[in-house]
Amino acid sequence: MARKSSPKSLSSERLAGALSQPLDALYVVVGAEPLLGFEACDRIVTAARQAGFSERSVLTAEPGFDWSRIALSASTSSLFGDRQLLEIRIPTGKPGVEGAKALEDLSHRLSDDVLTLVNLPRLEPSALKSKWFMALAAQGTVVHAEQITRDRLPAWIQTRLSAQNQKVTQNGLMFLTERTEGNLLAAFQEIQKLALLYPEGSISDEALREAVMDVARFDIDDLAESLIAKENLRFERTLRGLQERGEAMPLIVWALAETLRGLIRTGSAMLQGKPINQALREAKVWGQRQSLIEKHASRISVNRAQSALQQLAFVDRASKGMEEQSDPWDCLLSLGLNFMNETAHPLEFVRS
Repeated sequence: MARKSSPKSLSSERLAGALSQPLDALYVVVGAEPLLGFEACDRIVTAARQAGFSERSVLTAEPGFDWSRIALSASTSSLFGDRQLLEIRIPTGKPGVEGAKALEDLSHRLSDDVLTLVNLPRLEPSALKSKWFMALAAQGTVVHAEQITRDRLPAWIQTRLSAQNQKVTQNGLMFLTERTEGNLLAAFQEIQKLALLYPEGSISDEALREAVMDVARFDIDDLAESLIAKENLRFERTLRGLQERGEAMPLIVWALAETLRGLIRTGSAMLQGKPINQALREAKVWGQRQSLIEKHASRISVNRAQSALQQLAFVDRASKGMEEQSDPWDCLLSLGLNFMNETAHPLEFVRS
């Protein structure tokens, strides 16, 4: 017997509440943010199992996929009478003519015994208006896993910390936001790490910084030091090592920006005739970064450091997909090598 869904559209943040109600026959997850899309699918799968959909079939529409398998899977009864969860993954978001027809047919063949989950990446506006997508949307629930913008990120982090019964200060929240902006997976990983390292309750700013910086602090500090010391080979080798390890670019950008800002503030104070110790104090440069800047501040042009900081903002945008055809790793390498080249003036930035 056909089971009618109640068409609706909601954000991934509201999904948990919706799943506390009787489940629909069809869910379509559109994932502009991969992490949230994955979590949304995982929540639906968990809810389906709890509701008695104990048999699960997963179909991934890769090149050469036989779209007739969808109709076959949707109509196949379990040997043991179990209800089925049918998950259809379309990594490209482009089913083609045959796939579009199969999805349209599927939307009209929903039943009590099969809960269908269609997993899609971010779709272009034209795809959201396509016949096949509108057919799915008309029969089920569309879950939008939208990207978390900069202004929403602090609240998102705070909510995640609260879920594991932890909290940080407002300064700590801003620190986490700055370190992970543009990379929600990095934010997610840092929050998980805090749950492993510290008990429930408040986490001090000092403990937070130590935990967040622990994994990559040595390599990233090496990168900053080689930049300021103008050690070309060491800079390139360290940068490529960070890239191969999959280090989050926002973390690298933040560390280099902090070093450059400290260098600029210290150098500016020294140009006003202030001694190095006073300049460092006024620039609020502490810890390991203090010895680094103290050693090299007198021989690096403030204008050159300011130019590099401006170009670092370009690298940051490239890492977030805001600068087309620009690879952030190559851009950062160009920035570093150009900064270390004494004859390159003014500092020019090479787009990939």
